[in-house]
Amino acid sequence: MRVTDKVVYRQSIYDVTKIRTELFKLQRQGATGKQFHAIEEDPTSAERIRMLQEAKQATFHYADNITRSRTQLSAADSALDEATNIIIRAKELAIAAATETVSAEQRTIISQEVDSLHESMVTAANTRAAGEYIFGGFLTDQQPFLADGTFIGNNGSKEVDVGPNSRIEVNISGADAFTAAGGLDLFVELQNLRDALATNNLAGIRTGIDNMEQSLTQISSARTDVGLKLNRLDVASAVRDRLEDSISYEESQYIDADSVEVFTQLNATTSALQSAIQVSQKVSNTSILSM
Repeated sequence: MRVTDKVVYRQSIYDVTKIRTELFKLQRQGATGKQFHAIEEDPTSAERIRMLQEAKQATFHYADNITRSRTQLSAADSALDEATNIIIRAKELAIAAATETVSAEQRTIISQEVDSLHESMVTAANTRAAGEYIFGGFLTDQQPFLADGTFIGNNGSKEVDVGPNSRIEVNISGADAFTAAGGLDLFVELQNLRDALATNNLAGIRTGIDNMEQSLTQISSARTDVGLKLNRLDVASAVRDRLEDSISYEESQYIDADSVEVFTQLNATTSALQSAIQVSQKVSNTSILSM
């Protein structure tokens, strides 16, 4: 076999091997739906995929924060709704007891119901959701209000990550909602009304009516804060969803094989392999005859 024939023969064998390798790759892409099987096949894409997967994991963390915060804010809203009903009932009782026709004995009986309302208010203020007390600021593992209504939590703002470089405040101040920090101490006002009823203090009862009205305004302000923060969570959730979709799309571009393109290339490569084999056989036969 001449030198030139050897070169041609080796080239033909190389071409066949190269095309078979490409064909195998395309067959695997068609079977798995993935562009590559091992990192060494495309290290640049593999590194980008790793970064995208880390970014996607972060979006799951944001989703958990949003879900947890939404649960706690919804619980806060329910607790404040209960507080509203308690104050409305206390006001109704005060109005009923403020008339001259109500006896001292009747007012004493009414004072007992107000005392029960005070206990219910403490229960509402000590609401727990997603494993945490929601009105205690940073102190989430202990009840923020004692049985008499004394606040032992703190007024810290709790923030959570809801997106890349995006944090929002997600707690409601128990101090602002229930204590003098927000205007009136609701527990003290209920106690004052109870005591006024128990002692047949008509002036104190009438003062209690006005204070119950102010208490409703205070609770309403806290509920407005809840609504605003829930709205911010909704916006953050929508942004997070779009981010996850964007990451998933880009990840798919790097990972998933285009089935139509793979099928087309598979057919073309199969034809190329057949042609290369034919050429290789001709070269081989020619080379043998020339030996």
